[in-house]
Amino acid sequence: MNPELLEILVCPKSKQKLQMADAALLAKINKRIQEKKVKNIGSEPVESEIDAGLFEPKNKVLYIIKEGIPQLIYENGIQL
Repeated sequence: MNPELLEILVCPKSKQKLQMADAALLAKINKRIQEKKVKNIGSEPVESEIDAGLFEPKNKVLYIIKEGIPQLIYENGIQL
């Protein structure tokens, strides 16, 4: 992700800065997705594995990046 864009992106709910999710976090989430144990904040099941995401550490919310575009809709975030 473009570092300049990452500097200005914030969580749509908390307005806290976001950071790139690391490989270990993505691996944990993807394992739970494979086990069909992940729902987004809007209670919809997450069925596709995640290649990249933005993490809001204070409230522990992950926003998926799809095809290079951050999906910054709170209800689509994953509460960790």
